[in-house]
Amino acid sequence: MTSVAHCSWYARPSTRLSDGTCRRRAATVGRPPRVTWRARPVYTFATAADSDPSASSVSPELAKARSALLWRATDAMATDRPLDVYTEALVCAVREDLEQEEGEGGLESDSSETDHSQSNVSDGLSGAELSAALDHIAFDKIQSIMEILEVEKGIEVMGTMRQVVVVSCGFDSRAFRVPWPRGTAVFELSHADTHQSSNKILKELKVKPPRGCSHRRVGIDVLNDNTKFSDLEEKLTRAGYSPEVPSVWILQDVCGISETRWSELIEEACDLMCASSEIIGHLPEVRMGDSSDVENAASSSPFGRLILNDLATNGVRGKCFTMADMGFSDDGNEKTQTGIFVGTKVRPSLREAEYYAEQVYLVENEHGDEEGFAS
Repeated sequence: MTSVAHCSWYARPSTRLSDGTCRRRAATVGRPPRVTWRARPVYTFATAADSDPSASSVSPELAKARSALLWRATDAMATDRPLDVYTEALVCAVREDLEQEEGEGGLESDSSETDHSQSNVSDGLSGAELSAALDHIAFDKIQSIMEILEVEKGIEVMGTMRQVVVVSCGFDSRAFRVPWPRGTAVFELSHADTHQSSNKILKELKVKPPRGCSHRRVGIDVLNDNTKFSDLEEKLTRAGYSPEVPSVWILQDVCGISETRWSELIEEACDLMCASSEIIGHLPEVRMGDSSDVENAASSSPFGRLILNDLATNGVRGKCFTMADMGFSDDGNEKTQTGIFVGTKVRPSLREAEYYAEQVYLVENEHGDEEGFAS
């Protein structure tokens, strides 16, 4: 794989729209100085067991989304990787909300950024470098889909939607920072409270996705163990997702997901992808090996073997790459920042498979003779 450590050019503040205009939108977004978010204190969140839920208006899902956003900002500073202008705006707005809520007694401040970073990493959140790698690969995959299904066949599909599904804790800016080709719809999956908060911030800044693209918020937290199987399909299709159209799925902040939730998520996601669709994501910790010791498990079996088995079971041909394979240096967090998985769907979606089975049944039993030919 080509190194992506220095190739995430579109994730930087100087990225541009497909029409050539600058994506910085300085007059609209009002980009704050970088020192603004670096100089402010870092916050930790009290769990439901430590405080009375009724005493704070912030839900656990929103608190986790804020924590993931601040962790990426802290990690970006540690790795000297500049944040995009939209994420910076979200970070500054979230910090202002935290300072206001801190005065009401809802949050407590922590002066040690190192302790905050380590605690967040243990929660299975994806860092800034890994997020940049996912950006690069997702953009490359959407171009590959266009090349295979559109350019090589000489078909103009400007009116056909290209689909990108983002799974994360929330406050994701991929719909705005990545120069998606026209006709792309970005479906962001997150809790309703997180959507409400981030939408309010971006709406005040008049932020819009690239020309010809759309950003669709889907109010479902698929990383929560309480999420029911099949809820994802219902929410996505209601938002306009089509299983018959090739899609790119991005799974972030899934390292700390439970094994049961991971199995359900990967199964339902693969059922909603047609052939030639792509899925990429952070390697989940629970599937890194047969033992809890990731280093020993990785040395005793092929890297990411269990994840590859999960993908293959659901009709996806996949590969796993370490952060070193992608050109990133060791950040000291091997357990949760190990690498990513990349997969290509090789069988039709569940809806397509059911349709084909129904048509075969009709031909064999209702509209055909004993040999299956139409009468």
